Amino acid sequence: MPSISQILQSMTNRLVIITVLVYFVQTTVFAGRFTGGELFGWQSPNFELWQLLTHVFLHGSEMHLLFNMIALWSFGRVLERVWGNRRFLLFYLICGVGAAVISMLVNNLILNTQFTGHMVGASGAIYGILVAFALLFPNFKIMLIFLPVPIAAKYFVPVLLLIDLTAGFTGVSIFGQNIAHFAHVGGAIVGAVLVFLWSAQSTRK
Repeated sequence: MPSISQILQSMTNRLVIITVLVYFVQTTVFAGRFTGGELFGWQSPNFELWQLLTHVFLHGSEMHLLFNMIALWSFGRVLERVWGNRRFLLFYLICGVGAAVISMLVNNLILNTQFTGHMVGASGAIYGILVAFALLFPNFKIMLIFLPVPIAAKYFVPVLLLIDLTAGFTGVSIFGQNIAHFAHVGGAIVGAVLVFLWSAQSTRK
């Protein structure tokens, strides 16, 4: 059985532990008076710049937290082994911030609307991780809980993004209500850009 120090050597494990602890504090210490912060965009009177980063560590429900942490732990460990813990952490945080920025840009400037729900969660960063995984390991077979048929990452991730894009523009979502679909897409875009940039840098060396 690994020791605590061995567990904490992994940046992925640290992120999971920190996020779970934050949710515990969010739902106990701040229970009943914690609103999650209204990250609707810069037009909101409650918007603060630091929310672009901190929203990644907050979650709206136990299921929201569970699915994100399962994905982070499952795919993040692989990317961390490829990049190292510092670069992986940088990737995770940049995707989270980029997801929030792109979501606000699309909703405010393109759709001329504002997302009317608390935008919290690591989902944008997770989508960046999923895209990076699909680009680096396109033929790896992913087994889903609700669909017990292995699907190659290069097919699964694009289909997932197509569903999010469709839901974002139509408002009809199979994932439920109050989902920041353009944050998902935004995190995926930022993740893909980073993978291509870092791959190009490695090629030139």
